[in-house]
Amino acid sequence: MTHTLHREGKLEDLEEDLLLLITPAVGKNDQGAAEKLKRLVDIIFEFDPVNYGSYEMGKNIFSGLSVDEIQETTGDRSRIRCVFSKKENFKKLIARIVEEDLGLSVTLSGPISVIEEITKDLGLKPHSVNLSLGIHGNRKLLPDDDIREITTMCGHGMVAPNLVREMINRLQKGKLAPYEVAIELAKPCICGVFNTKRASDLLEQMIASGKSIIDKEGAGK
Repeated sequence: MTHTLHREGKLEDLEEDLLLLITPAVGKNDQGAAEKLKRLVDIIFEFDPVNYGSYEMGKNIFSGLSVDEIQETTGDRSRIRCVFSKKENFKKLIARIVEEDLGLSVTLSGPISVIEEITKDLGLKPHSVNLSLGIHGNRKLLPDDDIREITTMCGHGMVAPNLVREMINRLQKGKLAPYEVAIELAKPCICGVFNTKRASDLLEQMIASGKSIIDKEGAGK
């Protein structure tokens, strides 16, 4: 799940931006995996995920995906992708998944200190660890930090910087509230790993600071 590794921001903002991927291994344990995945979907929604996406449907819960649609379209090679904004809920969910012991690959994504804490508390030893090495190259070509904190919540780059600028412009003009902006920004992220709670909090912090959050190439000047 390396596309979730490059989320930028302060550690305190990322500590409760935690992601889960569950996937069958094709040719290994995918046959008959659909029922296991459907069972896990039911469990996941007991623990209040912020977002959940479906490649099969090409949308997430903010672009109209329902739990019934997830269940109906889940097949043996489907994947679970979702994000949580409460560490305790996430930890309880992982404990429940371990208890179910359905034999599918589980990947956790978040700050390494938080993931290590959770796995240690649950008596788990990770099979492997992937780390983001940060940005290499000419940073001047990138959008401002404030913009990247939001765009990097979609690791496939489906939330474009100019969309963020335009939505922030509407926010500054009082046309939308922070959470409404966060929902609109989440819709293009089919994986469902865009964290609307964190996005809304970041937007509220920007507004409260009085800082201009449209960079020099921003929309709506």
